[in-house]
Amino acid sequence: MSAILCPLIEDCYSKAAKAIDFFDEKEQNMLEKFVPREELGPKCETNLFFGFFFDGTKNNYILGDENNNQSNVARLYDSFPGQSVDGVLPEDSKWPGAGKNYFRVYIPGVASPFKQVKDSGEKKDLDRGAAFGTFGEARIIWALLQAINNVHRFFHTSALISSDEALSLVKSIELNKWERSQMSINRTETFDESVNRKRLARYIFEDILIRLRDRVSVHWFDEKNREAGKTDPAQLKIIYISAFGFSRGAAEARVFTNWLMSLCELDARICKRPGGRTLGGFQIKFDFLGLFDTVASVGVANTLGDSWLFSGFDGHGGWADAEDSLRIHDGINCLHLVSAHEVRRSFPLDSISVLHDTPANAEEVVFPGVHSDLGSGYCPQEQGRGEDPAGSDMLARIPLLYMYKKARLAGVPLNLDNARPAVQKKFKVVPSVINALNDYLSTCQIKKGSLTDIMREQGKKQILWHLARRVNGPSPLEKTDSYSRASTFDKNDLHSANVEFEVEIQDFEKWLARKGEKFSAKNQGAGFGNSYENEWEEIATWWNKAEPLPASTLSFFDNYVHDSHAWFKLDEDFPDSEEKLKKEMVIWEQKRLAAIAELNTMHASNGRGIERPQSIEGITRLSTEQLRVAAEYAKTGKIPEMLTSGRETKTFMTFTVRGGYLRYRKVYAGADNLLISDNVRHSEPNAIAA
Repeated sequence: MSAILCPLIEDCYSKAAKAIDFFDEKEQNMLEKFVPREELGPKCETNLFFGFFFDGTKNNYILGDENNNQSNVARLYDSFPGQSVDGVLPEDSKWPGAGKNYFRVYIPGVASPFKQVKDSGEKKDLDRGAAFGTFGEARIIWALLQAINNVHRFFHTSALISSDEALSLVKSIELNKWERSQMSINRTETFDESVNRKRLARYIFEDILIRLRDRVSVHWFDEKNREAGKTDPAQLKIIYISAFGFSRGAAEARVFTNWLMSLCELDARICKRPGGRTLGGFQIKFDFLGLFDTVASVGVANTLGDSWLFSGFDGHGGWADAEDSLRIHDGINCLHLVSAHEVRRSFPLDSISVLHDTPANAEEVVFPGVHSDLGSGYCPQEQGRGEDPAGSDMLARIPLLYMYKKARLAGVPLNLDNARPAVQKKFKVVPSVINALNDYLSTCQIKKGSLTDIMREQGKKQILWHLARRVNGPSPLEKTDSYSRASTFDKNDLHSANVEFEVEIQDFEKWLARKGEKFSAKNQGAGFGNSYENEWEEIATWWNKAEPLPASTLSFFDNYVHDSHAWFKLDEDFPDSEEKLKKEMVIWEQKRLAAIAELNTMHASNGRGIERPQSIEGITRLSTEQLRVAAEYAKTGKIPEMLTSGRETKTFMTFTVRGGYLRYRKVYAGADNLLISDNVRHSEPNAIAA
């Protein structure tokens, strides 16, 4: 199946709190069909419902609640009725009167605190989590253990695996393509004795599943007697499972799903249920896999592009190989919402497609907006986008509700109707957002086809918007209403990135001039990656020829689409949050004053015997701009206007890699060396279908 562009959004999205308003008559009839399986059946028959929610990098339910910038994964978690894992989230996040057959598991994003796997989310843990996805594997293992625990908790009201044992197992198990291939071997098969059996994931999980079987088999249905051996608390029929993820959390959700399928196949063999998938001997069905803009970037990401030295860094290290672990099972009902306007090199997309083909029963939908306009994570009014302090005019509410509706219609027991009022408020979107998005969508020509074709049209529109808002143009960004609403901190990043864009334009036009008058730019074959010269030749095909954007499109980008490149910095010269910047400016001022004192001492002694840099910049190793803003902040207590730096650079050492606005997003299609919708079909002898 090909990809599609987000369809026009219905007015009912502004009334999502009540199912009777949000779902039409046909959809409500579909929902009615799920009611019997959610209720207690005859002979005390029941089903279990497990929901797993993997948050994105730096996204954290608790921190997001404090800062009013929870991700859409956290919001969906709040709409899933059920018991939660003790100790992960505060008591006030629990679902009141949660049914005994509903279980929800929240997994905080990497680079954020998660004590259950010993991730502090601070200092080195924060840096490594953000840069390399460290502790991502631990989160997946922990979630797999909670799936096992949920079955045990239903029957025994306690976990099979304690938190201490879970932490030990997290440190013992390794998830990768080879380890998962071993999940299907039988004990009678030849085993490589060079491998430490005690550390092989297959055998560790097998031992745990045997323990689970021994604890719950008394509740199995006896086909001979046509009844369960024990029916307290109920006779369990089927376990329905769903999972959601954003960014690296989406990558985790994909890997989790594959490992859970393997785990359940192993369990079926242990419990003598051949050919099926079970957990504790009970049948499992996977309802839905909901993904917001998958970005693996595990290990070293593709930040440095396709330069010859760094092209091997693709972000598919360890547990996140593209050929197996990130693949989507055929038959899994999967919805992948893809960002149309993310341009950062550090955020290449991992499509659910393999070459040209989307897995059966899966769908990939391109949504306008950058990465966190899909998965959320921006604060209301950040960068001047939106005016409502509660965030009801944020673009991210649309993909949230789109995912909610699709999941609910797939059978996921999300229940916004009965969620807390505070939760319902986090789903609210005002009609003006719907209208602005629909006005934008009406200007788009490519609504269905290859992901490449859809995203190139979207990328072109975004570049044209940047050109319309260039700092030296007649209608610069700095004169827009959204810019005037932004905080000084955000203005500094937006303006600085816009100034840098001028340099990018100059470099592009010099490159184009060097090509000469006879140069005829050609559209690049789909899947050209992110070599900047190929990207620039693609852009050159319409440079100075494209029609100007209509006012509605300019307004849409101005007021709703965030600028992810402007605030994203790879070095620490200018931090990416107001709180961190304020702390840094205090330190800079201390260094500045100390340097002044040192220079005064040097001058008093005429510099005798002192071999040190004789300037404040030399002593502090701070730039003139940093010293200026430090002094001003010390006087006023307010963030000054400043030019910030540290964004994805155009050069690294001597290599030209060029991050910025004049580029297209890189998209992986099922393998490290396969880019989406290549014009020439490739065979994939080394790619293993999940």
